[in-house]
Amino acid sequence: MIRSLFGAATLAATLALGASAYAQAPTPNGAPTTACLSRFTPVALPVHRGADIASKQILICRDGYVLSFNKATRNPDWVVERLTPAALKGSAKRSDKFLTDPAAGEFSPTAKDYSDPVNPRDRGHQAPAADFKFSQPQTDDSFYMTNMSPQVGPGFNRAQWRFLEEDVRAAVLCGGHEDVIVITGPIYGSSGTWIGQNKQKILSPAAYFKILYDVRTGRTVGFRLDNKAYKKTPTDTFIAPIEDLEVETGLDFFANLSRRDQNLLERRKGIFWGHGQACSNTVKE
Repeated sequence: MIRSLFGAATLAATLALGASAYAQAPTPNGAPTTACLSRFTPVALPVHRGADIASKQILICRDGYVLSFNKATRNPDWVVERLTPAALKGSAKRSDKFLTDPAAGEFSPTAKDYSDPVNPRDRGHQAPAADFKFSQPQTDDSFYMTNMSPQVGPGFNRAQWRFLEEDVRAAVLCGGHEDVIVITGPIYGSSGTWIGQNKQKILSPAAYFKILYDVRTGRTVGFRLDNKAYKKTPTDTFIAPIEDLEVETGLDFFANLSRRDQNLLERRKGIFWGHGQACSNTVKE
């Protein structure tokens, strides 16, 4: 649940600084099917707060993930996956072919939109390609540009953020958490940076969050990482109360749970679940 509108207000101020290049267009017709969305019913999809938020969103549901794409920031505000050991095993390979997303129409970023010599950023997966090794089509789907967010490359997307993704996969493969919903997205903040050399720019967020929910046990844990280069740091360092992440993002998580359960899960900081070392190579990209 949301206990402050600070996150929404900060985002609104940030958008006002850099998103005046175009007017909002209506979301394309054709909502995702109930079957596509039903995988995530244990907790419900994140809920946006704010009167004008809905007009800025495009809900995109694919076989491997569902996301809410923000037409103003040109980021996914959130991406939700459901991980099992079976999904993480297979021979699918990264295509490294980044795709403009027809589901987002004119708002979809292109690979060239990330070209910015002043503020270089990686095209950072929010649902990682390595989460879909059992399926080549789903691995390929992870390269749609609507699943990307501008991340600092050295020390973050190619290091600390990747280490977090690997630890999540290891918890599913080797840690006994065999049905996990993962919610990932940006924290725009007041220090987000608009990048790109085209008229329609992209907001590079100040930070990122990742939330895990074990469907079988009801255990949760949240993480928050600034969008910056790190020296290698233990994953536990970045654990954050989900309640705090709600404030920063303006999102409501776990809306299908009772108010009591939301309070219990969101107010405590939690601990990471851990895993055996046997997965150290298996979970790498």
